[in-house]
Formats: sequence, C-alpha cells, structure tokens
Amino acid sequence: MMTFDMLPRFSTCALTASLLVASVSAQAAHPLLTDDTGTQGGGNWQLEINTDHTRARDGAETSWERAAGVALTRGVTGALDLAVSVPWMQASEPGEARRRGVGDTTLQAKWRFHDDENGWSLALRPAVMLPTGNATRGLGNGRASAGVALISTLERGAWTWLANAGYTWNDNRIGDRKSLWSLSTALLHSLAPRWSLAVDVGISRSADPGVRHDTYGLVGVIYHASKDLDLDVGWRRSLGAAPAANTLGAGMTLRW
Repeated sequence: MMTFDMLPRFSTCALTASLLVASVSAQAAHPLLTDDTGTQGGGNWQLEINTDHTRARDGAETSWERAAGVALTRGVTGALDLAVSVPWMQASEPGEARRRGVGDTTLQAKWRFHDDENGWSLALRPAVMLPTGNATRGLGNGRASAGVALISTLERGAWTWLANAGYTWNDNRIGDRKSLWSLSTALLHSLAPRWSLAVDVGISRSADPGVRHDTYGLVGVIYHASKDLDLDVGWRRSLGAAPAANTLGAGMTLRW
C-alpha cells in the first residue's frame, strides 16, 4: 500500500484517507473503491487506465497528489481472474521538493465461488503488493504486503448493491500501521442503457498511527459506450478527520 509518511502530518492524514481503501480495492471498477464479483470469462482480457487528482488544504497550505494507474486482467476460467496493476504517482506539498515515480505493484486474483438464481454472488480477492515504489521518496512501503477481501454483489433490476470486507497485512519500513481492515459498500443504478450512477462509502483502519479511521464518500457516473468500453468520472471526499481531501478521477475500461 502506498502512503505518504514523508509528507507533513496534515498532508499524511488527508492523503492516506484517499489512498487506503483504494489500495485494498485495487481492482474495483473505477471510479468505485468497492469491488464487484464480476469476472472476465475464460480467455478474455480487460485493460483499465485511470487517473485521480487529490488535493488537501489546511488553512493557507495546500498539498496535492496525482496518481495514474494501469491494470491488466486475464480471465482464466468463468469464475477466476488474474490481474496486475501498476500505479504512477506524483506528490507536492509546501516547502518540499516534488516527488514522482512508480508506486508499489499489485498482483491479485478474484475467485467467484457463489452465484445463485436470485442475483446474489460472492467472491474472494487475495492480493500481494510488491515493493516496486521508492519508500525513501514516499512512493512505496519498502516491503511486500498482502491482503484479502470478501466481495458481495446483489442485483435487482436496475439496481446493484455491492459490499466489501477486507484485511491487509501492511508490512512497511516507514512506520505505518501493519494490521489494517476496511469495510465499504456501494449502490449502482442504471439510469439508461448507456448510463449508470454510483455512490460509494467506506471506513478503514488508518495506516497513519496518528489517525484511528479513514472514511470516504464518493459519487460517480459511468458511460457504457459499448459492451466492451466504459468511460467514467467520479468525485471522492474524505470524511471526518481534517483537513479534508478531495479527489477527482476519470477512467477508461476496455475489454476484448
């Protein structure tokens, strides 16, 4: 998981709130942080490209972080996916040099083990985070981490309800908490054949030892340009701890 322990404390608190659950839900359909049980199907591929811009303001001081991610997923069977995701990050805060570079890489699987006629399905998503980011520059943990998430999806007509419960062993060299949990839920509504509206909320144990919990709220819109191409935009805000972090993101998902 990527944290910014090298940032001033106000920046760390705000930016951690925007990044913690994202790391646990690395393959959720952008702009959501809550994942669904959907898989690609045997032999199929999915490419996700997205970018998120986060800003935290504390009085007259403003810090910001930009992240771009690329994730490639391969359907092994109808119920099993394998995926790899690589982030690129750039951070800036008052009085400090700008930092940029590759973050920690995530390898993961998704196994949908339950799927019934009532529209309810369950999946497990184990993941390993590799220390490919430079920890001394605040771009990574410096050690490998691992996590697992239980994912639930319930579909009822135009409505889809998602729920996730996750745990991450956040091994690191930068003084962050190592034992982390997360809970999140999202609701999607098909406004029209090509448009979906999404809301997403979550809470997690903060990686920052000075903060108990990170919480967020998110709203987003997904445009289904075709059955194989989705475009999305979303806005996320950290809740509770000050200063608040606001994140604006956009993404593209291509399947073949």
